[in-house]
Amino acid sequence: KYEYSLRGDAVRARLESECLNNITRIHGDCITMHDFHERFERPLIPCVIQGLADEWPARTEWNINRLRRDFGERSFKCGEDDDGYPIKVKLKHFFRYQNSAEEGGAKLDDSPLYIFDSHFDDDSVSKQLLQEYKVPHLFNEDLFQMVGEKRRPPYRWVLFGPPRSGSSVHTDPLGTSAWNTLLRGHKLWTLFPPDVAKSLVKGKQFVNWKEEDDEPIDWNVNLLPRILESGGPELRSRMIQFIQRPGETVFVPSDWHHGVLNLDTTIAVTQNFCSSGNFECVWRYTRSGRRKMARIFREALRERRPELAELADQLDRQDKFDLDVEIEQADERRRARKARKRAKKAERASSAA
Repeated sequence: KYEYSLRGDAVRARLESECLNNITRIHGDCITMHDFHERFERPLIPCVIQGLADEWPARTEWNINRLRRDFGERSFKCGEDDDGYPIKVKLKHFFRYQNSAEEGGAKLDDSPLYIFDSHFDDDSVSKQLLQEYKVPHLFNEDLFQMVGEKRRPPYRWVLFGPPRSGSSVHTDPLGTSAWNTLLRGHKLWTLFPPDVAKSLVKGKQFVNWKEEDDEPIDWNVNLLPRILESGGPELRSRMIQFIQRPGETVFVPSDWHHGVLNLDTTIAVTQNFCSSGNFECVWRYTRSGRRKMARIFREALRERRPELAELADQLDRQDKFDLDVEIEQADERRRARKARKRAKKAERASSAA
């Protein structure tokens, strides 16, 4: 419709030439976890880290031929339907779509499908992928492990994407930070600090809906220049933009807005995490957004990380927030909704009789 696919090389060349490339790059061998927390995680500074995946089997083994051979029959999530249910496709069919220049194929699709799957570890076959990479040493602290795999929200994904696919501007759930390691291809990242307005960086008010959309390719080509013009020199000076190369790991701190565009065929893994470095932000989101999990989390912290449990209590007192009261009030509202539904159902049955 918008013919990005027909001028893909020109679009990519333009985006690469205009990229600011103003991210801090470090090597993983040259920094300890403590120094990383002090220099980047606590002050909420994004960075690119080189060398963290050099020893992973995935770094050399995750190519399309091998993945198609070993996991081609396994279905991966590539989207959601209008009711929020996952849309899945067998990996062999996705790779065929990704390489297709026929009608309906990714090469003629301005905004192609993108596999972004968090349940790849659900079966013994695809769980093999977990054995071929490991959490980098800088991100070993994962406090949500304390609530168990079944209770914690989705937190790790495998990503397969053709050119022009990607993710729209967003912040990660529950105030978590993230690391993203690229194994194949190149990704264009754009980040804005937490205090920049969400409505501004999403840019929906700048879309000409008759001729455009707000998919990642539209956002980068059309909307971002308008966003920057609206925000002025200050917004431009605070934007971080760079191209991630194979083998590099991106660190995205809590609450940073970020959008990603795949410049060519990409394969990546990513994981969100809660640590002592982002705990204050994560706790405030979790106690409101996942109340019952927050209560279990708090009790686990009392046993295993009492200093963080005390910090959570301090934040609650400071914010005049009572988690137990919030849970009881939420339960009361839920019981009231169910009672109203039962009453309406009984009323309809009585009318029908």
